[in-house]
Amino acid sequence: MKRSVLIATCLISLSLPALADDSGFYMGAGFANGKLSACTNTTSSCDTFKRNSEDSGHLRLIGGYDFNKYFGIEAGLSGLGTYEVQDTSGFNAGKVKASAVTLAAKGGYVFPKGFSVFGKLGLASVNTKYTANPGWTLAGSADQNSTGLVIGLGGQYNINDMAGFRLFTEIVTYKDDGYTGAVGGTTLMAVFKF
Repeated sequence: MKRSVLIATCLISLSLPALADDSGFYMGAGFANGKLSACTNTTSSCDTFKRNSEDSGHLRLIGGYDFNKYFGIEAGLSGLGTYEVQDTSGFNAGKVKASAVTLAAKGGYVFPKGFSVFGKLGLASVNTKYTANPGWTLAGSADQNSTGLVIGLGGQYNINDMAGFRLFTEIVTYKDDGYTGAVGGTTLMAVFKF
């Protein structure tokens, strides 16, 4: 029995350095573009409209922890952009500015020579701030919070053990008092590991 415990302890202690290389905290900052696809909640059928963001280069911040080279957890703070919104007849009714806080599970694979691919899936807390055009009224309050999903897919190249670049596409969904929508975009960011 003592021999089995000693062998197990030796094997665990030898595997810890290997796990330490692939685990740890990281942070990243970058910029994204955005496109909104949404429909009004007041009709039985969804008349979808799509808009590109009026402001480019939305700031995105992330922080996470990799448990190993396959699994991790990641939190994010994202400006999602400003968009024109439409009423049920297709007229521009105002604008919405969206942002999100996300928490997602991340899975991926690390290739030799510093390249990795990943996907993530999790929850989003979305804030939407509406301004109505003259003559229009808002459905619900001007400042709303709702929950949704976040899904992402991308790749990362590590220059060394501490820094890398990440390119990924991410979609955040939401449903507030007036609209059901999704904001998608591509992000380029620098990532630093601690």
